[in-house]
Amino acid sequence: MATGRMTLEQLMELLDMDAVPDGLALDATLEPTLAPKVRGEGHSVPPPPRRSLAPPAEEDRSSSRLRIKGPLAEGGMGTIQLAEQGGLRRDVALKTLRDEFLEESFGQRLLREARMLGLVEHPNVVPLYGLETDERNAPVLVMKRIEGVPWRRVMHDPDHPLARSSGDDRLGWHLRVLMRVCDAVHYGHARGVLHLDLKPDNVMIGPFREVVLVDWGVAVCTNEKYRGWLPMADEVSEVLGTPAYLAPEMVDVARRALGPRTDVYLLGATLYELLVGRPPHTGESLQAMLYAAYDAQPPELPDDLPSELAAICKKAMQPDPENRHETVEALRDAIAGFLEHRNSARLARQAHDELKDLRALVDAVEDEPTKPGPRIPSRSDDRNATVQRTFGRCRFGFLEAIHQWPGNESAVEGQQSALLVMAHYHLVRGEAASAETLLEEVGDDERTEPLRQEAQRQREEAARLERLGHEESDDPGGQTRGRLLFVGTLVVALPILVAYGLRRAGMLEYQWWHTLIYDVLLAGFFAVGGWITRRRTASNRRGRRMLLTLVYLTLLGVLLRMISLAMGLWDLRSTAIELFFFASGCVLAGLLADRRFYVAAPGLFAGALLVLAFPDHAQLWIALATVAGPAMLAVSWMRD
Repeated sequence: MATGRMTLEQLMELLDMDAVPDGLALDATLEPTLAPKVRGEGHSVPPPPRRSLAPPAEEDRSSSRLRIKGPLAEGGMGTIQLAEQGGLRRDVALKTLRDEFLEESFGQRLLREARMLGLVEHPNVVPLYGLETDERNAPVLVMKRIEGVPWRRVMHDPDHPLARSSGDDRLGWHLRVLMRVCDAVHYGHARGVLHLDLKPDNVMIGPFREVVLVDWGVAVCTNEKYRGWLPMADEVSEVLGTPAYLAPEMVDVARRALGPRTDVYLLGATLYELLVGRPPHTGESLQAMLYAAYDAQPPELPDDLPSELAAICKKAMQPDPENRHETVEALRDAIAGFLEHRNSARLARQAHDELKDLRALVDAVEDEPTKPGPRIPSRSDDRNATVQRTFGRCRFGFLEAIHQWPGNESAVEGQQSALLVMAHYHLVRGEAASAETLLEEVGDDERTEPLRQEAQRQREEAARLERLGHEESDDPGGQTRGRLLFVGTLVVALPILVAYGLRRAGMLEYQWWHTLIYDVLLAGFFAVGGWITRRRTASNRRGRRMLLTLVYLTLLGVLLRMISLAMGLWDLRSTAIELFFFASGCVLAGLLADRRFYVAAPGLFAGALLVLAFPDHAQLWIALATVAGPAMLAVSWMRD
């Protein structure tokens, strides 16, 4: 045979491939047929001689030999002893009847428990190694020795070493224990076995955190093939189990049949004790406890309990079995889901706390009185910053909770509520656009309708105020109006200066109707000019007001001239009244329409005084007053 690394052909020559059946799957286990061919000089190797082992030691001849070491515990009708199993040298627990219970009925009960344990071989169920009979002809269950403590002791003792080993997450540790109990019970249900005595005392926690469900003494079967060999669920006519945990149908067996959902209730009752610290049914007497189990009021749970876990417990403990979890596996999945979602639930609870703070802050802002006048930075600015930071933390918490668990209804509702509270806050501050942005995120929700209506009202009010502001503050036609007024001042000043020169030269004699016609022509000039330029000079309310002021002043000037003539004021000194009137009109226009009218008033007042003081030069003072007054106003408008 070749030495060193063989080729494929060499390996195939070495192996007996003829013994391999045709069509053997490549992932199948090879039977011991692929024996190597030993090739010699044409001779095959003879078969090896038949062999045998040396006789075993006496103590190793049988593992069924049991050596009693001493008592371990005693129950209601039985006793548990520690023994050593011969051959394997391992400690086992022997469960048998106490002498005072050596009756056929109790012997049958212990025998049925052994048969139940034989059906539910599961990692979280105490193993049954064998079934023997002692010298009294009493059944003896040979079981694994469970070293540990009842779960109740760990559950109610936070200083227990096993409890401390769970770290800060004691709730999660205990819920995982319950899930392993659910695994054992679910396996029993798959084999047609109901435990019917589920409670923390019947769960043992080992030193290495093993979880073992014990005491199947009152278990019953639902599988018809075991009728007559095991007690059946429909044969139960008495109350079984522990009163503090009983499901309603276990007390009133005639009302409802026992089934897998009965064990669901018992697991819910165990969860209740874990969450509340006591079993669900209490009373000062056995009768009171049995009636509490029969009455089965909804469990009262702490307010600070996570809502998802509270809902799981309440559903498992529903009085009507049809309203409970359909199977133990469904209950286990719900607990597993809570453990997976609990960080999301924790974030949602923290965010709800932030939401409470946010509501309080918004209420304080809403109750704060609004002060008129210019806005001055104050404590309200700090409060607004606090509101924004609180909303940011609140919103992030809800969003992160939803990201980790999209089905977190508490977080989804909290997120919606936070958006609504913040939208209301923006509306209180008159920030409709910000509020509408948040309401768009909320989507279709009947709570948004009043807020949307308020936002719409604020938008319409803002638009109205904006229009008013445009009408009152903007002056797009100022330059055109300034040019119109400037031309008007020339119309006033230049003819008057010419008339003054002609009069001084003795070429013109002043007549009373000169001023009247002149006033009429001036009023017509502003009326026609304003009409022609109205698209520019009167494009908003402010512009219209100023243009009409000019027209009305000139028309009132005509009316004033006619009144003066009617009073017999025929000479040029009467023009002082008109100048004073126009100056007063500019002051009023400055108060009511445009402060720039003020610039025209001093020149007109000065002209009125000069006319009275030096009437011979009245036309000169009128022309100069026109230049010093209305012309300056026109320049001001054209400059802006």
